[in-house]
Amino acid sequence: MNNRKAITRPIIQAAVILTIFLAIEAALVFLNVFPDNNMLLCADIVLRIVFGTVSLAFLSGYAKRGESNFPVKKLFSNRIPKGTWLVLIPMILYILLPFLKLFTAYVFTTQAIVALTIIIIQQFATGYFEEATHRGLMMNGLLMHNTKTVKQRICTVVIAGAFFGLSHAPNVIFGENPLLQVPSNFLWGMFIAAIYMLSDNLLLVMLLHAFSDSTFRIVKGLFGYVHEAPICVAVDKARSVIDYVVLPVMAVLICVFYDKLKGRTKAEVRYEK
Repeated sequence: MNNRKAITRPIIQAAVILTIFLAIEAALVFLNVFPDNNMLLCADIVLRIVFGTVSLAFLSGYAKRGESNFPVKKLFSNRIPKGTWLVLIPMILYILLPFLKLFTAYVFTTQAIVALTIIIIQQFATGYFEEATHRGLMMNGLLMHNTKTVKQRICTVVIAGAFFGLSHAPNVIFGENPLLQVPSNFLWGMFIAAIYMLSDNLLLVMLLHAFSDSTFRIVKGLFGYVHEAPICVAVDKARSVIDYVVLPVMAVLICVFYDKLKGRTKAEVRYEK
């Protein structure tokens, strides 16, 4: 298989999987198959697990044919380079910042605990599905054939980020604003793609995805807090700055200092090239 086909084929497969998933989701919503919202969320969880597993099955096929850097099992157990934790600091802050709002909390409630639990499970299912499809499958060819130079690595994370961002555009049919979703997911997707490229660990990006989507929902679902308080406003602004500025900058820096963060010697780099 030539390099171009090796890169484009997994991208096309990922796009098909996402299209089928979206079509089923749209049918469930617009045909009102599950009038109860919790049941709809449970159906969504099942679909995400199923389609995420399908993506991993395709990825496993590439690995068996020698067209992937690692077997799928290895992608869940690869040792994470020490340098990865350094560049993950902004993401860790992004995940933890919502808990600062608890300094203004005036009530703790478990009224919606069942619905919140289902939503959090859904976020972990989302992390599993979207990372298996966007990072695992979609990036497979890119990681094999487009990471040897800084230019190639930047190209890889930009393509992966654009694919991730544009995949959220159809959410307009569910009432989401694509003018907000697409740019933020594009920039966020660049960073996660860079982290996956650096770590070779799919489990890591699945967990990062799940926790980044969960913590603010946990705070909002369990606590009443003063939204207009200075600390709450500051948290929201800080997360926006991280989202739109810090993460994409870090993605580019990962591409530039990739070999050092990976802990590779100059001899190893020369040998690969």
